[in-house]
Amino acid sequence: MDLSDSVISDDYFFIFGFSALLSRELIDENYYIVDVETTSYAQVTDSVCQGRKIFAFISNDVDYYALQHLENVTLIDRRSPVKEVLSCLLVNNSRFNYHVKYKLSARENEVLTCMQQGLDTQQIGERLGMNMKTFYAHRTRMINKLQISNRITLYKNIARHRAIS
Repeated sequence: MDLSDSVISDDYFFIFGFSALLSRELIDENYYIVDVETTSYAQVTDSVCQGRKIFAFISNDVDYYALQHLENVTLIDRRSPVKEVLSCLLVNNSRFNYHVKYKLSARENEVLTCMQQGLDTQQIGERLGMNMKTFYAHRTRMINKLQISNRITLYKNIARHRAIS
């Protein structure tokens, strides 16, 4: 089977599945399909510059908040059934885009952005004009809303995006 170069993933089965589902010509002429779980943030942002429609498959809300600002990128839940994925790709049906379960408040989003920029708790407190106790409260709510098990996992996810960007 001829595998598409426009399916970006370190997971062979992901690449093989899309190459079997859609023709190589259709994918290579129209799309970049990115598996965010196994590729780098830099590969996603490099694809944005190419001018084709990008479909990024994500599996958690942290990835959503890291990539939501990119233009021309459609975020799709990695666990979506094939029928929904095809509908999203071929018909551009936004009903099947990735949806977060619990939206972060504007202030929680600011805290997350500062954390993604690599600021420590003191710097975040100074930048946003909040004390440490308030920061910890926002971080705890983010952990709960993002359905992450603990703060270590939150920081690992943030570091993964920061290291590759």
